Amino acid sequence: MAAVDLPMPLVVTRHQCPHCRRYTRASLTRVQQHMAVCWKNPAARGCKTCKHFEPATSEGPYEGHPGWPEECGAGEGIELEHPIVHCPFWEPDAYTKRSAA
Repeated sequence: MAAVDLPMPLVVTRHQCPHCRRYTRASLTRVQQHMAVCWKNPAARGCKTCKHFEPATSEGPYEGHPGWPEECGAGEGIELEHPIVHCPFWEPDAYTKRSAA
């Protein structure tokens, strides 16, 4: 009997968030949980898809990074510690409106 000296292929199923495309997991349930709070999912009504979102304009911690604070223009310049989801002030931005059509 001869020893096997070639690697065997292994197929692994992973699931990916269709909105941010960065979040991947083997567990379908984990990806579905992430999608409910994904900043780029319009259904999650998050800052990154809102017309009131104002990205930071100051220089960040390293070159090319926008830095903080990012702000919400819905109120009186509410500074965001981090983007939020399920916001009562959320309105779709121009890109979100265009991609939904």
